[in-house]
Amino acid sequence: MKKWILFMSTATLAIGLSACSETAEPASGDETTKGEDSKLTVQEVYEKSVEASEDITSVHADIVTDQTIAMQGDGMEMDMTVSSSMDMTIDPVAFYQKAETSVVSEDIDNSNPMSMEMYFTEQGMYMYEETMATWLKMPDASIEDLKALADQQTANPSQQLEELAEFKDDFTFKQTEAEYILTLDASGEKFNELMDQQLEKTLGQMELEAQMALEDMTIHAVNYVIYVDKESFLTTGIDMKMDMDMNIEDEMMNIKSDMQADYSRFNEIQAITVPAEVVEQAQEIAG
Repeated sequence: MKKWILFMSTATLAIGLSACSETAEPASGDETTKGEDSKLTVQEVYEKSVEASEDITSVHADIVTDQTIAMQGDGMEMDMTVSSSMDMTIDPVAFYQKAETSVVSEDIDNSNPMSMEMYFTEQGMYMYEETMATWLKMPDASIEDLKALADQQTANPSQQLEELAEFKDDFTFKQTEAEYILTLDASGEKFNELMDQQLEKTLGQMELEAQMALEDMTIHAVNYVIYVDKESFLTTGIDMKMDMDMNIEDEMMNIKSDMQADYSRFNEIQAITVPAEVVEQAQEIAG
């Protein structure tokens, strides 16, 4: 049981808008507080957002994921929350992340949250193992795969925009005084490729103890809400809801996930390095 709880928390830590000429509708009906409406079209907002994201060199992300997991065999249900804070640089790809996973269930005695701390730089990937109270260094042979995974991290808003670009005609478009709000309901056959991308991102290239393949997972629907700052056109937040089935070790479960990511400190993080004491005490895992 703990094995797939750890898998889910780790994987969680691992998103064009219409070409028509319509401008955004106000998100609020209160005409006195919504501010001045922008006349930009959704296509113009998307292009400006992509352009702004290309200039991002670093970013901070606070990500909270709430999941409801229902085991289809024995009827067990649990609620899991993963809260993480991440500093990330884009070139070179590097990040420092702290996360905490808590599980609430009548069927599991797991009152103590599980904590995780991780560095990924050109020096390698280091993870703090809480039960052993020590740092572990991942094998160098897996660095390229880990680098590909890091590049897909939710903390990189430009990656999210790129993935959703081909669905530019399917977004709805509203605005507040400070933000543009872009919404996509990705359900149906036309979104199968996008859903497969989300599965691959979830699985990444990690050599997990719970070995899985894409055929072991089915996404029924994904909903995205993207918040874009009106002045900078930077993506300040992404909410993603997902309904999926997963088969882990012949246990079928349904997972409803709600991820909220808030982005800040754009281009303020200069470099990420692994502290000397972490490097010195880390136990290297054989490749």
